[in-house]
Amino acid sequence: MTRLYLFIFCLSSPLCALFAQDQSVSIGLFTGITATHTWDTGIDRDARYSAMHNLRFAPISINYSLDYEGFGFFINPGLVNIGQNFQVVNTSGGYVGTRKVHQQYLNIPLAVRLHLIDLDFFRLSLVGGGSMAFLLDGSEKIEHDATRLRFPSQVYPLLPSDYSIEYDGVATPPVDDYTLLQKSDFRSYQVFALLGFRADWNVSDAWRISADIRVNYGILDPRSPAYLEKLNRYETLYDLPGRRHDTYALVGFGVSRYFSIADHANNGRKQTKGTPKRKNGKNPWPGPRRKKPRS
Repeated sequence: MTRLYLFIFCLSSPLCALFAQDQSVSIGLFTGITATHTWDTGIDRDARYSAMHNLRFAPISINYSLDYEGFGFFINPGLVNIGQNFQVVNTSGGYVGTRKVHQQYLNIPLAVRLHLIDLDFFRLSLVGGGSMAFLLDGSEKIEHDATRLRFPSQVYPLLPSDYSIEYDGVATPPVDDYTLLQKSDFRSYQVFALLGFRADWNVSDAWRISADIRVNYGILDPRSPAYLEKLNRYETLYDLPGRRHDTYALVGFGVSRYFSIADHANNGRKQTKGTPKRKNGKNPWPGPRRKKPRS
């Protein structure tokens, strides 16, 4: 029994020390932009594509942070748009069109903050954690001019009648917003690992401005298992088999209301201590003054 008590004491002592620290809580709204890099082994070896760099909007997220001395935690659910575009390259090396990739997620990151600089008015933290993301929208479309492209020989039986095989590639008609993948071809959820920095400036006793720089790596292939089976059987006209992972950088800005739990508790105790007590069932406050009758 003594060993059990000793074990409980050793387990509870760090937790008690943690919750005895001064805690700072902040709640706010964030917005930002994203830049995506897609690691796709199929596209990387496909002569029809060349990577482009583009920015997307992360319109809104809600941030809840809990900070102790030296470290803290935050959860930051919000909407995020990601996806990298690619230029379509013909057999002569010219750019003749665009392949557009779009994914929108409800992203719910949970992370730990290690405070590298912790001053009264400024804090810089190293951030690390993960997130669960649920797909809200997804599409992949291609558009290009009438040109010649290099299709793999395995898809020649799938070519439409207006595509003609020639000695230097496949002559294609103009294509306008041809859908390669729709929402059902994407996985309904994604798991991201994240790493980055957050800076906080306390502009007043109650308000804080924050800036985030985070890199998020998608653990899963964003495409559905059913689509990957089609891809591996060469049943997709504009794709080659390969694995895909999305990595995106997020630059975010936010405004938060913050307060110290210890200060709130002290204010509550002061108000309770200053409240007069009732004695003998009588009102503790003085009654109205009685005026003397005029003579």
